[in-house]
Amino acid sequence: MHIADSLDQMLSDFIAGHIPLDLIRDLKDKVEPADVNLLMQQIDSLKDLSEYCKNDFDDQTIKGFFLFIDAVSALIINLGEPALDQMGDHSGFSHPFVPWVVKYVQDDRFHTEILQKFDGIFAG
Repeated sequence: MHIADSLDQMLSDFIAGHIPLDLIRDLKDKVEPADVNLLMQQIDSLKDLSEYCKNDFDDQTIKGFFLFIDAVSALIINLGEPALDQMGDHSGFSHPFVPWVVKYVQDDRFHTEILQKFDGIFAG
């Protein structure tokens, strides 16, 4: 499965209330620093959160949506310094969630918390 297709499936799984650990693990092993642009394009292509929700009380979708953003951030953080160097290119994106991913990735105070959300997949 292509990385973009895997990311689409991962978003669908998260929104459905499932944490696709096998898919995250597969992406972790597959992505390279050269894929940072693709990962960030996936964040930039996200629709407004309300478009994913089933109703006004759909906490599951909201939680999944933000876990997806954290998972993409974790994938980039896991790539290390070569990927971090590319993040500056994305600070000008206008999507409301892109700046958060840039912040999470560039500020190491967030790294441990984000990486720990995925059941040891990103453990050293």
